[in-house]
Amino acid sequence: MKPCSFDYVRPQTVAEALTALSSDPDAKVIAGGQSLVPLMNFRLAAPTLLVDIADLDELDFIWIRGDQLCIGARVRQRAVERSTVAASSCGLLGQALRWIGHPQIRNRGTICGSLVHGDPSAELPAVAVATGAEFVVRSVSGERIVAAADFFEAPMWTAVEEGELVTEVRFPLDPPGALSTVREYARRSGDFAIAGIAMRGHVAENPAGVRIAAFGVAHIPIRMTAVETAIAAGQSDSDALERAVHDDIPTPTDDGQADGGYRLDLVRHLLSQALVDCGGPR
Repeated sequence: MKPCSFDYVRPQTVAEALTALSSDPDAKVIAGGQSLVPLMNFRLAAPTLLVDIADLDELDFIWIRGDQLCIGARVRQRAVERSTVAASSCGLLGQALRWIGHPQIRNRGTICGSLVHGDPSAELPAVAVATGAEFVVRSVSGERIVAAADFFEAPMWTAVEEGELVTEVRFPLDPPGALSTVREYARRSGDFAIAGIAMRGHVAENPAGVRIAAFGVAHIPIRMTAVETAIAAGQSDSDALERAVHDDIPTPTDDGQADGGYRLDLVRHLLSQALVDCGGPR
C-alpha cells in the first residue's frame, strides 16, 4: 500500500519547524522515516503535513552538559553507536543500539524518532525509563521538560502534543563503576522483542543503585521497582525475584506473538542473565 496524500515542508530552522507544526493539527515530524513511513504505507497513520527536520543542523549534536548526555533530534542511531562520547558516558544506550533492526535502519533512524514513536517492544524507550532520561519538548508557546517516567502513555502514544517537537533527549551519565546490559528475545535478529530487559548498575558493589526496565511485556516500558527493591535488600534469590517480577508486571501482554505467561517466563530468564552481566552471582 501507499500513504494518503500529504503536504511536505523542509524547514531550515527550529523556529520554522515549530511554526509549520502549529499550522496543522495533523502535522507529523519526520527525520529518518524508519517508524513513521511504514505506518503511513499501511494507512495506520495519515498525517496531512510532514515536517522534515533533516536540515536542522542545530539539532545535530551529541555532547555532555553537566551530568547529562544530550542528543539532538536529528542525530542518527548509527552516529550514537559510533560516538566515543556516548559510549563513555551512557553504556546502556550503546548496548541497546546493537539490538535495533539492522545497520541500514540505524543509518537512517534517529534516537529521538524511535523514542517519540514509543513502541513498547523497542529498546530505546526502556533505556530512557531505566536511566531516568528526560525530554526537551518545544512549541511556538515555549519549552517544557518531560521525564521518561511520564513520557510514554500508551502503545505508540507519548506525551508529545499537537504542534510540539522533541528537540533533544538527555540521559543521566553512568554512575562510577556501573555496568550495563540489554537482554532480549525475538524470533529473528532485528525483530522487535517479545520480551527484554535493560539494566544499569553494579549488583555486587552498589545494589541500591541498580535500575531496570522491561520492554515488550506491557503497553509501555516498565520500570521494575519491585525487582530493584529486592536487589537492594540483598534478596536476589529466585523465589524473591519471581515474586518481584510478578509485582512489577501483573498483567503481561497477551497477543499473537506470545501469551502473558510465556512473556513472564522470558522476563525471569532474561533478568537472571542481566544480573550476571551487571556483576551479580553466577
